[in-house]
Amino acid sequence: MSPQERDRMMQVFLAQARGPRRNGELLRESFDLMLRMRASREGVNEKPLMDNSLIDMLATVTSALEQLGIQYAITGSVASSVHGEPFMSQDVDIVLLADSAKTVTLANKLSPRFFAPTDMLSEAAARNELTNVIDNKTGLKADLSFIAPKGYLKSCVDRRVRLPIGGSKLEFWFVTPEDIILMKLLWRKDTRSTKQWDNALSVARVRGARMDWKYLFEKARELGIEKDLETLRDEAGI
Repeated sequence: MSPQERDRMMQVFLAQARGPRRNGELLRESFDLMLRMRASREGVNEKPLMDNSLIDMLATVTSALEQLGIQYAITGSVASSVHGEPFMSQDVDIVLLADSAKTVTLANKLSPRFFAPTDMLSEAAARNELTNVIDNKTGLKADLSFIAPKGYLKSCVDRRVRLPIGGSKLEFWFVTPEDIILMKLLWRKDTRSTKQWDNALSVARVRGARMDWKYLFEKARELGIEKDLETLRDEAGI
C-alpha cells in the first residue's frame, strides 16, 4: 500500500470515527473561516468575525420554509459533508416543493436580510427550476431548487432525515446518504464533474455497508447511472 493510500484510509477512518455530528462541526467551522478570509482580503477590518454563519443562515431560511409548510431537504456539498467527509463549500443547496403563491410570502419572510426578489422565486416555482437567495449579512448563497410534486427528487424529500450540524441544538432536514450519492452521480452524468464524484465517493467510503445498497442499485438503474454506482462502490472498497 502506498503512502497516499494509507493517508486516504486514515482520513476515511477519522471521518467514520467522528460521525455526522463532528463532521458537521468541521463544516460549520469551514464556513466561518471562509468568511473571515474574505473579510481580510477585502480589508473590512471593522466587520465582525462570523460565528455559526452556516447555521445562522440555514436557520433563517428553513424557519421561513417550515412556517409556510414548505417541504425541503438540504442537498449538495453540505449534505455530503455531514454524511461523509467535510468539503469546503461557498453555498447551500436546498430542494423544496412550493407553488408560486407561497413564494410571495416566502420572499417577504426572507426580506430584508436576504436578496430574494418575489418575481424570481415565483418564476422558478412555476417552472420547477433553480434560483438563489443571497444573505445580505454574510454574502452566503442558498440555491433553491423548486421540484415537481412527483418523481425521483420528490421521493428524496419523502425519505429525508432530521439532523443537527455540529454542536448546534438546531436540526434541519437532509437528504439521506443514499440519495446524496445518487444525486451527485445524476448531476455528473453529463458533466463528469470530479467534485461531484469526490463528494459521492466520500459518502460511500464513510457510510460503507451501513447504507441500503439494494435501494441504491434499484434507483441507479431507474436513473441510468448503474455503471457509475458500480464503479463508485468498487473504488470505495465495498
